[in-house]
Amino acid sequence: MVYHLAGGNTDYDPTLKGLPSNAFVGMDSSFTDVAVADTTADGGTRIMKSSWHVGRPVSPETVPTKVRRTGPPVSRAKLLDVNSQTGALDLVSQTFRDIVEEFEPAIHQFFPVTSYDSRGKEVIGEGYFMIICQRLSTLHDTLCVPPLDESGMYNRFSETHKDRDKSLDRVVFSKEKIGDHHMWHDKFLARHFLFSNALTERLFAANLTGLVSSKYEEV
Repeated sequence: MVYHLAGGNTDYDPTLKGLPSNAFVGMDSSFTDVAVADTTADGGTRIMKSSWHVGRPVSPETVPTKVRRTGPPVSRAKLLDVNSQTGALDLVSQTFRDIVEEFEPAIHQFFPVTSYDSRGKEVIGEGYFMIICQRLSTLHDTLCVPPLDESGMYNRFSETHKDRDKSLDRVVFSKEKIGDHHMWHDKFLARHFLFSNALTERLFAANLTGLVSSKYEEV
């Protein structure tokens, strides 16, 4: 299986459910200022300066180092290990980073970030702003429903297939194309934070708070 992982999940704890515990604001700079270092087109999803969720490294000087968490105090909602701020998953704990480095050392970017309370006064935790630095083509060529378009893109909203039975939609990945990769963005599938079965199992075994997953076929 291939997994899409996200952060900010509080469903595991009824006392946290519904609390906006994963909303962060940059203090020394804004997340909207984070800039991709190389925006050269490669035939996949569009790469803009602000596209830090497409598998390209970002310029370190554009990343906030201090963030303020809005919402309830940590006495009501503890800082999660895995949070979602600018995408599905991007503010992570030391444990999360350590596990990723076991599988893919020195590939992805992890920028140290200090989290403060809603007033920006008290430190409530340390972690990392994570950028996945692998942009791959891993969708199966023939098994996706609707089928990939002429450019290789998977597009559920294509006018060409608008009258299809949407209950039959399938996103299928190619085991051969994935090879030994463990964490990546697919250049032909927008906004998916993709993880191998092995890495996903290892992350969940660590009991990281905030982590949630959905799975896809791998053939």
